[in-house]
This record gives sequence, C-alpha cells and structure tokens, in this order.
Amino acid sequence: MLFWAHSDPSGLPEGDPMAKWQPLAEHLENVGKLARALASLATPNDAHFHDIAEWSGLLHDFGKYQDCFQQMIRTGAGRCPHAIHGATIAYAGENGSKGLRAAHIAIAIAGHHAGMPDKVGDGSSLQERVKAANAIAVQLVDRAMQDSVALRRLLESPAPNLENLQGRFDLFTRMAFSCLVDADRLDTAGRAPEQAPLRAGDRLETALRHINDLKSDSSEIVAAARREILEDCLAAASYPECERLFSLSAPTGGGKTLSAMAFALKRAALQPDRYRRIIIVIPYLSIIEQNAQVYADAFGRDAVLEHHSGSFERLVGKDRDHFAPADDDEQRYDRPFRLPATENWDAPIIVTTSVRFFESLFSNRPSDLRRVHNIARSIVILDEVQVLPRPLLAPLLDMMKELSDHWGCTFVLSTATKPAFEKADPLDRRDPRWPKGTLREIISDPGSLHRRLRRVTIDWRISEPVDWPEVAGWMREHHQVLCVVNVRDHAMRLFQILAAGKEGSPEGLFHLSTRMCPAHRLDTIATIRQRLREGLPCLVVSTQLIEAGVDIDFPVAFRALGPLDAIIQVAGRADRAGKLTAALGAPAGRLIVFLPKDHRLPPNDYETATGFTCTAAKRHSIQPDDLKRLAEFYERYYNEGADLGSKFQRMRKKAEFKTLASEFEMISSRTQDVLVPYGEGQHLIDKLRSIGILTAELRSKLQRFTVGLYPWEFEIARKSVLSAIGPGGNLWEVSSAAYDSETGLRTSFDPEQLIC
Repeated sequence: MLFWAHSDPSGLPEGDPMAKWQPLAEHLENVGKLARALASLATPNDAHFHDIAEWSGLLHDFGKYQDCFQQMIRTGAGRCPHAIHGATIAYAGENGSKGLRAAHIAIAIAGHHAGMPDKVGDGSSLQERVKAANAIAVQLVDRAMQDSVALRRLLESPAPNLENLQGRFDLFTRMAFSCLVDADRLDTAGRAPEQAPLRAGDRLETALRHINDLKSDSSEIVAAARREILEDCLAAASYPECERLFSLSAPTGGGKTLSAMAFALKRAALQPDRYRRIIIVIPYLSIIEQNAQVYADAFGRDAVLEHHSGSFERLVGKDRDHFAPADDDEQRYDRPFRLPATENWDAPIIVTTSVRFFESLFSNRPSDLRRVHNIARSIVILDEVQVLPRPLLAPLLDMMKELSDHWGCTFVLSTATKPAFEKADPLDRRDPRWPKGTLREIISDPGSLHRRLRRVTIDWRISEPVDWPEVAGWMREHHQVLCVVNVRDHAMRLFQILAAGKEGSPEGLFHLSTRMCPAHRLDTIATIRQRLREGLPCLVVSTQLIEAGVDIDFPVAFRALGPLDAIIQVAGRADRAGKLTAALGAPAGRLIVFLPKDHRLPPNDYETATGFTCTAAKRHSIQPDDLKRLAEFYERYYNEGADLGSKFQRMRKKAEFKTLASEFEMISSRTQDVLVPYGEGQHLIDKLRSIGILTAELRSKLQRFTVGLYPWEFEIARKSVLSAIGPGGNLWEVSSAAYDSETGLRTSFDPEQLIC
C-alpha cells in the first residue's frame, strides 16, 4: 500500500497522471533533511541539535500511517488527528519499546500544528495525550519501518545519548520546534529555504556613505556629538567576541538609529561566519515604518523586511479587552485563503516590534515560533529599550542572556534614558536582573555626552491641574508646537478644540494616533516636517507614538504628565537640531509638562511610573541630562513593590509552554488588524479580493494600511463599518466612510477606552 502525506494541491485525483500527490516517506525524509539544514544554519557546531531537528522531522507526521488518515486524504471526508503519534514514539523508549526518550522532540512534534503543549498537567498535556495515543502509535511502528528506510534506521538504532539540557530545555525545544515547523511548511509548499546573505562589509560601506551624504541642518554641537557616537559604535564593534550584551546610552537626537546599525555591520564584517542577519526591534507604541524607511533609504527596500505587531490571524476574544489566538486544527494550513503568508525573517535586515519579537520567543504557536530559528546568530538592536514592560522583565532579560550565551546572538540595548537592568545589590538573589558588569557600554562618556547635547529646559507645571481649552490656548500662543498626551480620546478632544478655534480651516493643524494606518501617519509626518522646514504654522497633537524614533524638531513642546522616560523622549523633539541652543548659547528648547484635570492614564505600570515621576519632579526640577535622577527613578520603578515576572521563569523550567504562552503578553492584548482604504490601500484590498490569497508580497504591502482593534472595538466595528474579505476568512475591510483623512478610523467607540 502506498501511504500519502499530501494530496494534489490543485485537487487532481490520486490516479491522474498529472497529479502531484506526495508520498509520506518522501515527506518525512524531506522534512528531516530540511530541519537538519535549518538547524545547521542556526548553530553550525552543535551536532546534537542537528540530530534533534532531523529526528523531529522524521517522526512529525508518523501518525499519517493511520488508516483513518489515508482514507481521509483520499476521500476528503472526516477527520484524523495525527500529530501526537510521532510524539508518542519520541517520548517512549523505556521498558524496551521503540523510541527516543526525548521529551523535547515529543513536545515539538505534538505541537507542530496546534501549538506546543505543557509537558505535564491536564488532558491537553503531552504526558496525558501520549498515554491516550500509545496503543495506536505502537501498532503503526512496523508499517512505518517498512515504508521508510530512514525511519527504520532511526527506530532500530540504540536509543541515542541525549544532551543534558539543565536550564536550557525551554529555548532548546523552541529552536527545534522552529526548525521542524519551518521545514514542514517549506516542504508542503514545495519551497527551498531562503537565506539572503547579509554582506556586512559591503553594507557597512554603504551605510557610512549614506551617513556622510545625509543633509543635516543640525548645529555643529549636535553634528559633532553624532560623529562621536558613530565613532564610539565603530570602535566598540571590535570588542572581544565573548562580549555580547551592549548598552548604547546616547541622548535623543544623537543619531543612534544609523550608528547602531554601523556597529552591527562592522561587528558582522569582522566575524563574517558568525552573524547571519541584523534585527531591529522597535517599541510597540512607535512608528516602525519610519525606522524601516531609514534603513531602506540606505540599503534598498529589498534588503529590509518590515514586520508589524498586528495580526491577520484568527483571533477570539478572551474578554472585553483581550484577544487570544484561536486553536489551530491540523488541516488549517492546507487552506490557502485563510492562512496568511508568514513573515519568516529570512531577510538580511529585519525591522519588527518588541511585541512581535518577544511574543515569538514566548509563544507556543507554530506561526509565531516558525521564524525563531532565524534569530540565532543575529545582532539584535533593541531600540528605546526602556519601554520593556516591568512585569515581564525577568523572562525578557533571561531570554536575551540565553540567546547570547548559546545561540550566537549579540544584543545592543539602545536608549536615551538608561534603565537599571543590572541589580544594585549583587547578593540579592530575589532580584532577577543581571549582575553588575553584564552590559558593556558603547559610549565612552555618557554623562559628558548628555550634558553637551542638552538642548531643552523642562518646565514642570504640575502643581495645579488644567483643562483642555487652557492647553489649547497655550498651544495657540506658538507658531510651531507639539503636544503629546496619554490617551487617544485626549488627543481627539484637544484636536477638536484647536480645529474649532481655527475658524473652519484646519491647515497647519495635525493629529497623530494609532487610529491612523502607518501609511497615513508617515504621510502626515512628512507634511509636518515640510511645514517645519518652511517656517509655516504647525500645531501637532499626538499620542505616545511620536515619542520614540521620530526625527522631528519643534521649538516648543507640551507633554501631559506621564512616566519620566516618556517625558525625556518628548524633550528630544524640542530643538532636536540644536540650532536655537547654538544661537542662544544655552538650552533654548522648551518642554512644558502639565497635569490635565481629566488625568486618565493607561493602567498598571504606566500609572505607577507616572506616580513615581510626579513625586520626584515635585522634589527636584528634573532635566534631560540629570542621569542621577533618571537612575533613581528606574531603581525605584524596578524595586518598589515590583513584580518582574519571576513566575514565567518557573513556567519555563517546568516546560509549561501552553500555560506560559496564554499568560505572556507584551502589551495589554493582541490586536486584530483591519484593512483601511487609505491611498494605495484601496487598490491592494481590491487585489486581495480578486486573487483570493494573502500572498507574502501582499501581506508586506498591506501592513501599512491596517489599524489594530481590541476585542470590544472590533465587535462594534464589525457590526457597523467592517466587511469580511473572502469566504470564512479573517480579513476585514473598513468602509470608506469610516476612515477620516485627518484622524483615521472613526466609529461609535466608547471614548473612555480609547487608550493609545
């Protein structure tokens, strides 16, 4: 009997001479070889890991030897779960039975469609599922060994000696799972792995030429500081290979975006066999597309993969404020319209968000973990690292350390407000932060650099609360001004007051928030920059998204009271080029921090950090170059009643993959992407409708024409302004009437919940 793994993708029957049915033995051996190849790229010298990946591939579809599966694939009717049976063989091995006694292989195989399970626990755990499937799995052994030479060779060999993975089981298993899932999907799709070369030396020359050719209107003080930062980055690239955790502590406006890239490219050029790619990780509440554009301008669009945080995937509402991924069934990935093409991070330069990067590493889902093996042997630049969430700090730091120690990664923690990731008391075992000396600072003298680059004086007006009309009045006193607020409905309220005061003409008044799609935000920022250069009136109201990584320069800015690091970031948008300061001979930019009467904040840690900031600012008039006060703020923030996420460490040690994934959230929840008809977005949506498949190319382009909605927002929008694209899919289009050219997506949302 011939056993099949996949039927013909075009639907041709088994006997058709043109049909392309794939034999099961061929698929198992192909996936084993592909998984080994991917594992070899991830860690070339770890032969044990290469074996684990190959064995996972050989056993992953072992359950397809069942009669019920072979009947299902021929008739198209019925269901036949098959992932657990290969896992059972991998988990077995005691008492003389055929098997590997390899829990990591078993977990990878058991989860290669629906997600990695917990090792022990309830009925969904690996241990319990293996018990239930054992009788059937044992019956399939002889059939499988007769059909596949490679399987027979594996199962007739003595049980292999498996490496002791004490303290490393979690990430090792995720890496093996990643190689397996990617190999399985690649073979099913008939594709070979793609690994575009980094060409670090060539790109370093390109980057340095690009930096040199950039036209700058900055003062000589700022220009000199940027050259100094670049020189420090290039010098640090030669630091010993054993140093893999770096801090880049430079003030806002110091050119960190390109200087950090120069560090990464030079370090990779010096060790061309060590590094495969550079990954730039941007905070969630920032404008990732702008950073991607900076690198695309230098290296070309084809060199840069831009991967956002939103999701086209099938999500279900856990509650009013939280989405969770829907459980995948074992046949889902054969339905091309419903399955989005996954960004696999095989480009030389990746620009993604902190949510996408870290949730990939802590997820249990194939679509998230598929790309993780491509993180190995990367230089990872974490931009604005101070915004990493406090309740997750312990697992995040631990994951970075393990990636650097065992998977060939180097990390650059880039920030203007150096957070306290190293613990003050080296003897405090309860403090999960790194020991002193773990991070190597790139900047030779951060204190001096901050003092010389200070261009702004902060005016703390927080003793008496003010209402929005008064804030609008302050803004109208200025020709060009920025105001950053904490929540979306505050931005909308202030924008509406300013618009009403402009006698029906909104020219020169702009709004920025996450209700605008990325392409819309980029266009708006480009217009703002143009008006600033030409000296035209320019009043901007924005949520927090403008605080990180946006190169924009106002003479004066306002900021609603918030966390100290966020306030320092807004200070970096005032006299950014330093021309006013150079003319005055003293800091000439102004930042006014005010306390709104309607002082609502995003909850939890944001609110806590704001309280710490208020207390400190009332004692001291903190300024942007006051590194001592910043250090005190962070030490209090990470110590005083803080839960830094130690429970996740316990879950990792106990191999609770499913439980950890369900509780790990980089932000308050996942969001559901909806497509908006802004600019080229309408053409792309029409193309999607016509071809019926979300290709990788379309997915990449459509990312810039999406808005992410939380569950309660999505439910309201679905009833009024959304329409589904495709049969049974999870792609949604916003009606043109619901998208405003100034403020973005508009529906009847509850303003109390419009938090950026």
